[in-house]
Amino acid sequence: MNKEFKDFDLTIKDLINFVSNNNNTLLLITADHETGGLQVMKQKDDSFEVQWGTGSHTGVPVGVYAYGPGSQNFNGMMDNTDIFDKILEILDYQNLTSSSCGLNND
Repeated sequence: MNKEFKDFDLTIKDLINFVSNNNNTLLLITADHETGGLQVMKQKDDSFEVQWGTGSHTGVPVGVYAYGPGSQNFNGMMDNTDIFDKILEILDYQNLTSSSCGLNND
């Protein structure tokens, strides 16, 4: 397994453990945009042959994975801008009494 994927996997495992012990935490795993139409063409032994379909970002929806309260609002593929709107909806941001995220930065 690629080191970056292993690090990512271990990070997600730690985050899931954190969310499991903190009932008011929602974990979202996604991308801010799809990048360049990366296509996996074929696998050879332990490596993949890939190519870029474009030289820029595309409008393709991104994968969204969620765990915790409100996770039912995030699943499968979503337009990245819809993710932002769903987060605001869950926060009920128009009725917040404080703009603080609750972290103590002392």
